[in-house]
Amino acid sequence: MASQPRPTMSEPLTNTRALRIATRPPRTRLDSWPRRAPRRWLLRGLFSLPYIIFAIVVAALGADDSPNATLVARATQIDWDRADGQWLGEIFPPASTLLAAFVPGGALSLSIIGAISAGIFLQKLVEIMVQRRFPRSTIVILMLALAGNPLFFYNATQNFSAFLGLLLFGLGLSHIVRFVTWGNTESGFRVGLYFMVAVLTDVTALVYVTAAAISAPFLRHRRDGEVGARRANALVILYPAASALISLSVLNTLFLGRPFAGATREAFTGFGDRMIVVLEFFTSFEGLWVIAPVISSWLIAVIVRRPGAIFISTLVFAAFILGFTLGLLPDGSTGNIFITMTLLAIALIPTARSTRGTLMIDVVGMFQLAIGWAAALTSTTLAVWATQILGA
Repeated sequence: MASQPRPTMSEPLTNTRALRIATRPPRTRLDSWPRRAPRRWLLRGLFSLPYIIFAIVVAALGADDSPNATLVARATQIDWDRADGQWLGEIFPPASTLLAAFVPGGALSLSIIGAISAGIFLQKLVEIMVQRRFPRSTIVILMLALAGNPLFFYNATQNFSAFLGLLLFGLGLSHIVRFVTWGNTESGFRVGLYFMVAVLTDVTALVYVTAAAISAPFLRHRRDGEVGARRANALVILYPAASALISLSVLNTLFLGRPFAGATREAFTGFGDRMIVVLEFFTSFEGLWVIAPVISSWLIAVIVRRPGAIFISTLVFAAFILGFTLGLLPDGSTGNIFITMTLLAIALIPTARSTRGTLMIDVVGMFQLAIGWAAALTSTTLAVWATQILGA
């Protein structure tokens, strides 16, 4: 019997790799990316690194005037030995206030946590786009538009409360599409929890989360023919956040005699004056760049043939304006509208269907990238903060 040739060292490896690839189950719309957890965490770390370095450099320069510093100062003034109704009102929003009070390191620690959160969130965004089979060009352009501008760096490292609320809102938006359009029930519960935690993290989330939940019925529904499906979906999305807010409002009313307390105690005061400021702001050069992201979100909605997305982006934009006029937008906030509109675009873009559509989306993405830098360079808040750093 003739002897068989002995396999070389490379053959078993090649055969094993080919067998593993051949037997790998096809990727679905809900698979994690990258598939292996160590690679996912490595990618999150790489995404976080620029923001961590930025946070450390800013702290080393001695800049101490930021929304994070304001949040820490407010948290340190709270008496944590109490547990009465007034105390419950003072700590609102509780999630960010508790972190600011008990995480050692003050504002720098919040900056580091925000930077790490940014890395995790950016990996999740890439995962969402891979799941929807976005072309690589679209993924790169949208990621650069969102994360590669000073507005994102500033919010990630200097405005932890608003930034974390926006991140949770962005994750909730992606699950809204999965729940409403794909019919994924698990995503319905997740979006409700994301929105609830967002509301308990940032007072501004009170308005834009409500706007997103109200506008959800205008998305294309999987169960479009069923009576009451749209109202039921909106209720599932909004119920956790609404129940948490109503509970806090009832307790504040019973113990304090008013429904608002803590960071929301200034709501409805000076409404007329703030409205005048808004009208004057949108006639300025800086105000035009704040409106521009809304226009780009409209363009994407037209390109992907989702007219309901126009209503959603408009309603969320109006919610931010309402939040400012109500006094819910914290001092030092900037770039919230740009980040939110970019997240809306990413969340609402469906799977790529044609080369022409991909090219048009990429062009709008480049436009959004330019908008982000223009908004950052004309932002008064960012200019004052940068001047403080240079002065320090």
